[in-house]
Amino acid sequence: APRRKAAMPLSVAEPLRHKGRLEVHVKAQFLATYTAEILKNEKIFDPNVDKMLIDRMRKCAIDIYVKSWQANKIRAETNSINREMRYRLQEEAILLCDELHACIGIAKKLYHLRHKRMKYWSGLILEVRKLLQAWKESDVSRYGQP
Repeated sequence: APRRKAAMPLSVAEPLRHKGRLEVHVKAQFLATYTAEILKNEKIFDPNVDKMLIDRMRKCAIDIYVKSWQANKIRAETNSINREMRYRLQEEAILLCDELHACIGIAKKLYHLRHKRMKYWSGLILEVRKLLQAWKESDVSRYGQP
C-alpha cells in the first residue's frame, strides 16, 4: 500500500518563505492551522487528559493570527486612536505567543510529546513572535510611540 503523506509539512513550504510585509500574517496563519491540525489528533492529545488546555492552545494560536490580521487592517497613519488600537493588538498577539509557548510546555509533560515536535512547534511560535515584535518596532519608528 502506498504511504500517506503527513497532513502538515515539517518545514514551511517555499511559497510561505517570502520576506515581506505579509510574512507575519502568513506565518501566524500557518501556526494557527498547524496547531489546530495537531491538536485534533486524539491519540496524542487525549481530551480526557485536559480538554481545557487543548482548547486554550487552539484559541491562542487562532487569536495570534486574528489579532495580527486585525492590527494590519487598522491604518496607523490616520490618527493616534488608530495607532493605539493597532499597537495594542500587536502587543496582545505577542503576549498570546508567550501564552501558547507556556501552554505547550505544560502539554509536553501531560501528553509526553516528542522533543522533535516540541522543538518545531516552539520554533514556529518564536518565529511569529519575533516577526510581530519587529513589525511593532517598525511601526513605532514610522509613527512614533502611541
